[in-house]
Amino acid sequence: MLVLIGPSASGKTESAKIMINKYPISRVVTCTTRAKRISEIDGFDYHFFSIEKFKELEEKDFFIETAEYNGNWYGTPRSELEDDKFIILEPQGYKSMMDINPCPIVAIYLNTDEAIRMSRMKERKDKQKDINRRISSDRVDFNLSNLKNLDLTIDTSNMSLSSVADKIYSEYIRLLQIKKENYNEYSNKAS
Repeated sequence: MLVLIGPSASGKTESAKIMINKYPISRVVTCTTRAKRISEIDGFDYHFFSIEKFKELEEKDFFIETAEYNGNWYGTPRSELEDDKFIILEPQGYKSMMDINPCPIVAIYLNTDEAIRMSRMKERKDKQKDINRRISSDRVDFNLSNLKNLDLTIDTSNMSLSSVADKIYSEYIRLLQIKKENYNEYSNKAS
């Protein structure tokens, strides 16, 4: 499984859309309590739930991990974990996923210059107060010194989204093979 991590507007979602159309990989559809953006489709971008429904599913052990980020809840359904799937996580969700280690995971961090990220958020019509809050919280939440076990960091500041998608996918395939060998070796020793 491919895990993409990066601050707001670092290119995670857009490069992932390119990968879906270009390569044999699909997105893990996660769940959230945040409001749906105009361009998002329920069941494709996220499963959008009320806080009450989300908490009900959490109590039923529906999620492999949950996390609160920017005042909203996010969760990964257990049924979605497979090879040739990717998931976009924030640091808390990533840490939870790595602690559980349900399958071979390749973790790639997308790093982008803050000014470029702010410009992208303005282009997608985010409110200025939301942009300021995200930039401020991302400085803390996405501090690389707090993110352990990353397999690769890609600086997307001066790359086209298509180039980012190609690099992510090629590195994912290369690193997944190594991870699978190590995961299987570890599983065999544990048996």
